[in-house]
Amino acid sequence: MALQFEDFELDSERAELRRGGGRVHVEPQVFDLLSLLVTSNGRLVSRDEIFECIWGERIVSDAALSSRIRDARKALGDDGSVQRLIQTVPRRGLRFLGEVSEAAAGLALESGSGADLAAPVAETPRPDILREPEATRAPAIAVLPLSDLSSETGRSPLADAVTEEIEAALCAWRHFSVVARNSAYRFRGSDAPAGEIGQTLGARYLLGGSLRRTGSRIKLNIVLTDTERDHQIWVERFARDLSGLVDVEEEIASQVVTALVPEIESAEARRVLRNRTESPSAWEHAMLAAWQTTRGAEADYEAAERHAALAADIAPDWYLPCSLIAFCHFQRAMEGFSASDSRTAFSQTLKAARQALDVDRNSWIAQALAAVGELWTSRNHDRALTHIHRAIDLNASAPQLYHFAGCITGFSGDPKAAIALQQRLFRMDPVYTYAAVIEADLGLWHLLEQDFDEADRWLARAEQTNPRYGRALQRRVALAGLTGDRAMAIDAARRMSDLGLVLDRDIIADSYPFREAGHRDLFMTGLQRSGINF
Repeated sequence: MALQFEDFELDSERAELRRGGGRVHVEPQVFDLLSLLVTSNGRLVSRDEIFECIWGERIVSDAALSSRIRDARKALGDDGSVQRLIQTVPRRGLRFLGEVSEAAAGLALESGSGADLAAPVAETPRPDILREPEATRAPAIAVLPLSDLSSETGRSPLADAVTEEIEAALCAWRHFSVVARNSAYRFRGSDAPAGEIGQTLGARYLLGGSLRRTGSRIKLNIVLTDTERDHQIWVERFARDLSGLVDVEEEIASQVVTALVPEIESAEARRVLRNRTESPSAWEHAMLAAWQTTRGAEADYEAAERHAALAADIAPDWYLPCSLIAFCHFQRAMEGFSASDSRTAFSQTLKAARQALDVDRNSWIAQALAAVGELWTSRNHDRALTHIHRAIDLNASAPQLYHFAGCITGFSGDPKAAIALQQRLFRMDPVYTYAAVIEADLGLWHLLEQDFDEADRWLARAEQTNPRYGRALQRRVALAGLTGDRAMAIDAARRMSDLGLVLDRDIIADSYPFREAGHRDLFMTGLQRSGINF
C-alpha cells in the first residue's frame, strides 16, 4: 500500500519513497523511520518506540537516531529549524504533521464504500506519466537476517548489524530497490520457498546466509537466490580478521556488496538475453551496458556505450546511463594510461561525467569520475577533492572511490592520508581490478614520505601483479636514484624501453600532477640521480 502526503508517496510494499513519480533515495533505516511516523496518524511516537522499530535490541547512541532524523527530513525537503513535516517534541519523541491519504495511483476507492483495499481497480494507462518510472524500475532485493552459527539462538547483535550494513550499502549503490528491513525480517529463519518469500515481498532476489565468529576471526557464507526461478545464482564465502578493524560491520558489508553487485548486474543481463523483447526498457539496456563494461575488450566498451545511450534516450532524466558512458571512457583510459598523455587521457571521462552530473548531482559514479578528470585533465586539486568527498558521502561502500580518493589526496599533498585511503580499499576488495595501480601508488606515497624500504616493497608488488604497468617502473627509476641503486635504475629503464614507453625525464615528471613543489622536486631529483641517459 502506498501513502500520499504533499507530493510524496511512501510505498511500503516496494520500500520506496517517491516524489512526483520519481524515486527518492533513502537508506533502509531512514525508510523505516519515515514509515513509522507516516503511519502513526499524527500521534506522538516516543524515542523508545523509534529505537525498537529501527534497531530492535541492539544498543546504539542518540547520535545514530539524530542522523536518521536528519536524513529523513532532508529526503522530504524539511529541516530541524522549520520542522514542516517532522516535528521534534523535546525529550519525548517525534510527530508527523503531514496530511496523509492513500495514494490514488492504480486504485479507485470511495470513502466509506466498504471496498476491499487489496483489490486493484482497472486503471487507464498513462504513458506520458509512467514511461520513465516504469522504464527505469529496478528489481527489488530483500536482505534476510543473517544467522549467527556461533549463537545457540542463531541471533546476535553482530549478525543483525552486518545485515543492516549490507542493506545500507546496497541502497547507497542505488542500482536496486531494497525491501524494507521490517518486511524482510518477518522471514528470519523461515523455511518457506524462495519463490513464496519473493512473491510476498515483491523481491526478485533474496540475499541471505550465515556467519560464524571464532576468536578474532569471522567467516560468512552468503547466498543470492533468484526467486522467479527459485535458483541459487551465487554463493560466496568471506573470512576476515576482526583485530584492528574500527568499522567492523561496515567493512564486512562493503566487501560483500562489492562482490555482490556485479553478480546481480550479470544475472539481470542474462535475464534480458534470455527474454529478449523488441523494446527493452532503459533498465534492461543499462544492465547490459554494466555487464559489457566488465568484459574488457574495445568491442565490449562500444556495445556498453550503445546500450547506455539507448537507455539515456528512453529515460533522459535517469543518472545511470550517463554515468555508465563516463565509466566506459574511464575504462578505456585506464587500458593505455602508462603510454598516454596524462593530461588528455581522462578528458572524455570528465566531459561525460559532467553530463551525468547535469542529470543527477547525486550520482556517486559521476562525482567520482569527475574527480578523476579534474585531477588529470584540469589539474584542479580542489575541485577533484570536492567531487571525491561528495562521492564517498553518497556511497562509502564502493572500493574504487578509495582508489580515486587516495590518488587525489596524495597528489594534493597528503601522502600519509593517501596511504590510509588506499589500504582501506584492499580490505574492502582484496581482488581489486586495478591492484597494480594501487600498489604502485602506495609505492609513490611511501617514496614521498621518504620511507624507501616500504616504497620498494609496494613497487615490487605492483611489478609482480602487472609487469607491464609502466608507471610502477617510472617510480622504480626515481626510487633507484634516491637510494643510489644504479643497477635497479638500469633494469627498470630497460623494461620501460621494451614496453615502448617514453624515456624522457621532463615528460615523465610532467605526467605527475603534484600540488606540492617539494614532492615534485623530490621525484625529479630521483629521476635525475638515477644515472639514466634520458
